[in-house]
Amino acid sequence: MSTEVNGDGATDKTLCVLPWIHLCASIDGVYGRCCVDNAMYHNELYDQQEEPVFQLNDDAIGCSPDSRYAKDNPDRVMGLQEAFNSPNMKRTRLAMLSGRRVDACKYCYFREDHGAQSYRQNINQRFEHELDTLAARTAQDGTVEDFPYFLDIRFGNTCNLRCVMCTYPVSSAWGAKQRPSWSSAVIDPYRADEDLWRTLRANAHLIRRLYFAGGEPFMQPGHYALLELLVETGNAGNVDVAYNSNLTVSPDNAIGLFPHFKSVGIGASCDGVGEVFERIRTGGKWQVFVDNVHRLKTQVDVWLQVSPQRDNLWDLRNLLEFARAEGLDIDLANVVQWPRELSVASLTDEEKARATGELTELIAWCAELGWDKPAAHLGALRSFMNSLDPTNLVDEGSS
Repeated sequence: MSTEVNGDGATDKTLCVLPWIHLCASIDGVYGRCCVDNAMYHNELYDQQEEPVFQLNDDAIGCSPDSRYAKDNPDRVMGLQEAFNSPNMKRTRLAMLSGRRVDACKYCYFREDHGAQSYRQNINQRFEHELDTLAARTAQDGTVEDFPYFLDIRFGNTCNLRCVMCTYPVSSAWGAKQRPSWSSAVIDPYRADEDLWRTLRANAHLIRRLYFAGGEPFMQPGHYALLELLVETGNAGNVDVAYNSNLTVSPDNAIGLFPHFKSVGIGASCDGVGEVFERIRTGGKWQVFVDNVHRLKTQVDVWLQVSPQRDNLWDLRNLLEFARAEGLDIDLANVVQWPRELSVASLTDEEKARATGELTELIAWCAELGWDKPAAHLGALRSFMNSLDPTNLVDEGSS
């Protein structure tokens, strides 16, 4: 039995395709509706001097059996297929179909309300062909019988950088510098999860899209294991693979696997040129990044994935010029909201006035070049910067 979509247009502002096709699994073993699911992150627990009770947020989907959360949430331990139709996931689908906002999705709604582009909007555009089918595929209780064909499994937090907008537990490099004594720098709840790997193998023929992020995916053994599983089972040719990588480590072990896949795209995390890059991406070397971009862009699709923030606002022109010179697309939609002091919303009024002028000039320059995507992203950044009180910023988790 299917559920009808609310016919008053409310779903246009609430509906997201991801709960019908996708599942995210965080670096520490919590399942999410997507990578910016507010209910998935519990980073404050890692700030405790004594080991706390790892109680899941009420609205979280659930946790994997080898996660730190499993012991304290025995009734919410589950595998991929159970998580995809967990009680909270089913409630999410029904709420969206009825035109109601989902609290776990407030990160996207907040961005939209303040002029920035959201992941919800971007993903709905990418999977627009799915939107009209969602109601018919949804049972009365919110169940969807399909396997999630789009997976984002964060195979641990191993990373070589300490980016200024990141923290532990998302990066093991941050963990080596600052972590509680009861925890380890490196976290990986999936490597020995036999049920996970059985499920992935049994459903390999249904997987159509993978997204790898981190940590740093090119340092994650589980990431390589999943690529190899898909090649071994003969299903790699059906799968589009997308990355968010800092590209400051060698991707050698993956390059030989890439030709087996339908497509491979790498969003290369780049928040400045030269010294600005190295200051924001602490531990990274600009020339190593550039060399890896040069090496990979002839083999796979590479674009610059920028996180606009206080520390790179005045270097965006250099980034845009670098992208043009290298023939690369550039994505500036992921505006930093947290830590609050790094947000462009936290600039002084004088700084905002200066930045507004600079962004307006950049928008005009992009428009003259017919470079519509960065022009739109810069316009959204300008609106976001000027539209809100920084004390109201939403924690963005670890997307």
